Amino acid sequence: MEQDNKNIEGQEPMSPLEQWELQSALNREHASAPDVEAAWDDVCQRLGLPEADAAEEMPQQPSTALWPMLRPFVRWAAGIAAVVALVVGYRYWSASQMAVPVNVNADSFAINVPDSIDAVTITTADGLPRHAEEELTLDKPADATTPARLMALSVPRGQDYHLTLADGTQVWLNAESRLEFPDRFNGNTREVRLQGEAYFEVKKDAKRPFIVHTDYLTTRVLGTSFDVRAYSPKDASVTLVSGRVQVKTDNLAQVLSPGEQASLKGSQLAVKAVDTYPITQWKEGFFYFDNQSLFFIMQELARWYGVNVSFDDTSKMQVRLHFVVERNKSLREAIANLNALGVVHAEVDGNMVIIN
Repeated sequence: MEQDNKNIEGQEPMSPLEQWELQSALNREHASAPDVEAAWDDVCQRLGLPEADAAEEMPQQPSTALWPMLRPFVRWAAGIAAVVALVVGYRYWSASQMAVPVNVNADSFAINVPDSIDAVTITTADGLPRHAEEELTLDKPADATTPARLMALSVPRGQDYHLTLADGTQVWLNAESRLEFPDRFNGNTREVRLQGEAYFEVKKDAKRPFIVHTDYLTTRVLGTSFDVRAYSPKDASVTLVSGRVQVKTDNLAQVLSPGEQASLKGSQLAVKAVDTYPITQWKEGFFYFDNQSLFFIMQELARWYGVNVSFDDTSKMQVRLHFVVERNKSLREAIANLNALGVVHAEVDGNMVIIN
């Protein structure tokens, strides 16, 4: 005999409702009858009434004179309650069976995204890329029977983006970054995959750890605030602002405390104390460089403004500066502020910034 949800040749396929009704009938056929006596005893305990055996022996007091008249009604109600519990329990079970988790691949992205984009873009596994809303929020109740979908959010150069995941976790994505995530977390973990840089404020959930996968590091938390940077193996790092996180590579693991940063040093995982303020100011709308090399500064400006950088004097690459500028400034304004420090001189020539 074919399985119940398969169609008999020549007949129209069953609708989801018809399939559910058929499965309900099959379950009712094999389900044991509700234990009315047990349900009745439970009702007695909840209402403070004498249980079945005790009620037969107790003398009728004035306060319980109505008990013989109420008892048949309460027995009937208990029976109804038992049947309702059976139906609701089955519906809950069937819904949980249909809520299949969508897992993020820990090793690679599952969704193909165009190589070059000029706007914040949402891509799903079953659809074409589309421009994202001004601020994406997924923390709305969803039908548990609807399959979860895997999504990829891509942010181009010169932009950043804030989104709220389905569990309430807040994510700020920096320029030239990508996050892959399900539109609903149904499993025992909440997992995402990142390329680039993102700041996370994770909604606390002690039963479902939040895991951020990158090509270089994996970060596991329950609820905390931290910055993950994964543009390349040379700058891959996790910086903890509050709470606790575990950072892992293939064969190493470190638990961070607030104000610590884990980064790759060759094949090792190095941990050091850092000032988290400069590291997280990008999400507040600022380039904030504190004792950073000019090479790193120009690398960040190039990513944001979409330009190339040329050093006429390569010795200037390692000059260290304290430099702050708003990210909404134009490239020429940012370079003018850099030149005002009097340490180097930079010029903008089309799509190139030349450090003299």
